[in-house]
Amino acid sequence: MLNAGRVALVIALSLVLPARAYARDPRSAPPPGVYGELHASSMLVFGLMPVTGIGVSSALALRWLDASLWLEARAFKALGRNDGAILGQATGAGAGATSLCRHREAVFLCYVVQLGALRASAVDDLRPTESSSPWFVTSGARGGAEWRVSRHLQVRGFLELHLVLLRPLLRVSTLAQEQTSHVAAIAGIGLTLPVSLR
Repeated sequence: MLNAGRVALVIALSLVLPARAYARDPRSAPPPGVYGELHASSMLVFGLMPVTGIGVSSALALRWLDASLWLEARAFKALGRNDGAILGQATGAGAGATSLCRHREAVFLCYVVQLGALRASAVDDLRPTESSSPWFVTSGARGGAEWRVSRHLQVRGFLELHLVLLRPLLRVSTLAQEQTSHVAAIAGIGLTLPVSLR
């Protein structure tokens, strides 16, 4: 029988050692001054919709020294249906996000603000009233690590935890139903390319 402590140690080392190697690799040193990065990722989303969703994103970052500023466009799609929905179903969402990050070797930590709109369809012949609101606002943190696979290509994995500050509301007649939970999580993996600003 495998020892749980040894399994945990192997997993931890498998995550830490690539980061250490990345930090010692002279090719991984960032160029001097400000430079850009292009990033594309796929995501698994929990809490932004009544059911689990998937998503894609594209981002542009300005990076200097050990800090970076990110501007990101995101699209989400719900996987399946919510059997407990009374008024309608959330089918997807679109969002924009901005984040300010701090980098240390191959690890990064960010503060993230996200603004978006949920797409929802009412059941049967019911129509949402004008007082329905599709908008949501979230605030949270992102943590992750990046690994260089070539001189100009990095793989980046991350996990985000959000508080949903403004929740979308679907209102039909006198009934109302909120479409998100109070907290949300996003896990993703993607590719990053450096971009010269000169």
